[in-house]
Amino acid sequence: MSQVSPTSGRKPRIGVLMPAGRIEGNIGVVTHTYGAPEKAKTLFTNIGDCFVYDSSLRILDYSELFPIYVPADGNLSETQIEKINQLDYIFLRGSNYINANGQWDPITAVLEKTNVPVIAFGIGVQVPDNSENYVNESTKRFLQLIADRSTTVGVRGNLSKKALNSIGIKNVRIFGCPTAFRHCKPELKLPRIEASAINRLGFTLRRKTHGFQTLQRYMLRTLAERYDTEILCAGELEEKQIYYARTKQVENDDQVMKDAVQKLTAEKWLFGGKDPLLDLYKSSLSVFESVADFEKAEQSLDAVTGFRLHGNLLALANEVPALYVTYDTRTREFVKTLGIPYIDGRYMDKFSFEEAWDNADFDLFEKTYQQRFGELKKFLEENSMAHRLGRVPTPYVAEAA
Repeated sequence: MSQVSPTSGRKPRIGVLMPAGRIEGNIGVVTHTYGAPEKAKTLFTNIGDCFVYDSSLRILDYSELFPIYVPADGNLSETQIEKINQLDYIFLRGSNYINANGQWDPITAVLEKTNVPVIAFGIGVQVPDNSENYVNESTKRFLQLIADRSTTVGVRGNLSKKALNSIGIKNVRIFGCPTAFRHCKPELKLPRIEASAINRLGFTLRRKTHGFQTLQRYMLRTLAERYDTEILCAGELEEKQIYYARTKQVENDDQVMKDAVQKLTAEKWLFGGKDPLLDLYKSSLSVFESVADFEKAEQSLDAVTGFRLHGNLLALANEVPALYVTYDTRTREFVKTLGIPYIDGRYMDKFSFEEAWDNADFDLFEKTYQQRFGELKKFLEENSMAHRLGRVPTPYVAEAA
């Protein structure tokens, strides 16, 4: 099936492969546990994936959205395959699809039964430091099918491009992540604020960051002593339990709180029930089940820092200055792609947040953002993906049944 030209006058019917979350009216993308605290306290949810999905939908222009969930056995009915073949294209939301542990055979088997373009919308590599083992055979086959079905593959940065080049995929365009461009603005202007003038600070939490837990605890404690700090949770399970128990949104809230504290103590994140970090959790921890609520919270802040790639990026997209702490190849690739100010977590033995903040070069980010906006526009148009870049995003289109 041929794709719809952005100038043809007809908005395309599109599919999304393995969507993160679901669309809730005009709110946008929410987690699958939105509005259900009892369920939410039992399931880990990475709302950062929802940011990418929500941002993709704000950027793309389409008439109908068809979510495609592939079961473990890869067995979709002929009716479902027929529906997919009536679409103009399928997009793969930005995530860490380039890795050596992926098991994509069921999805590949489904895609091989279809004849529509399959377009990677800002995917990236997940690889240990200094490793060049980027993919396994399952991932390689999956990515090569995508590359064959699209004009270009949209990726996060140069390392992702290198990984794809290593398996013969050359039709690659770098633009970063859709979250940065969710408001479809060709340029962003961030306020310049000195560290001494920051009042409300957001800290994007990523507790399970191997090798950086002590640093993260230290930053949380010391920043909270200096600033009115809101801890922004992206979906960590025990943090959700503490939040929902503290706000009395779940049954047996005292026991839920006790169990969560015991688990975090056993993991050596908390040092028991009298840990000052627990007091900070009980006063300043926020949990969000919708992108809109997370975004609203960040819009009210003066500045953001922390370990969450997408949490920090959502702040920048809303013209709230953010200083990244990088801790792996993925975050280091990303800040370089967009020229984002950062501190390398590997070299923070002697560290002053105030000094790092006041030396942050947000001019470079603003300049690089404009360049990557141009690359994103090229990517969308060369793949015949109708878009809203340069326009105000319109309300969300409901998912098709």
